[in-house]
Amino acid sequence: MTGPTRTWGVRPLIPTIAGLLCLAFLIWVIVAGAPEDRLVAGAGAGVTAIAGALLLTMRRRLTAGPDGLVVRGPGGMRVFPWAGIVSIAAPSRRRRGLSSTSLEIELDDDLLLVFGRTELGGIDPADVVAALSRWWPAVR
Repeated sequence: MTGPTRTWGVRPLIPTIAGLLCLAFLIWVIVAGAPEDRLVAGAGAGVTAIAGALLLTMRRRLTAGPDGLVVRGPGGMRVFPWAGIVSIAAPSRRRRGLSSTSLEIELDDDLLLVFGRTELGGIDPADVVAALSRWWPAVR
């Protein structure tokens, strides 16, 4: 990507917490006396290690620049040029008394990219839409 870019991703604190939980589970594996406890602790260590590794791949989840969007995740990296983007919106929804806002990017091949607040580093998706309007003027 050429020119200035803007990046959003998972806060560093979240993978760090997953790593600390993994460490706690590993300590539990060492000090546990019963085989059942070791099994549960080992499973917890495995799950938190995988979660931490996946979260590390999402440190730079969405990058915007003059050429388009770059989306990174556990499956790799994909580049989407601005010409292939149909719409960008931040709809709010209420369910069971809770409201949530997500960033939705619709592409011309009927692919819909949805990003939650956690994936955007805790930033309001409406603010991300405003920032994306710098490069993609069709944002409403």
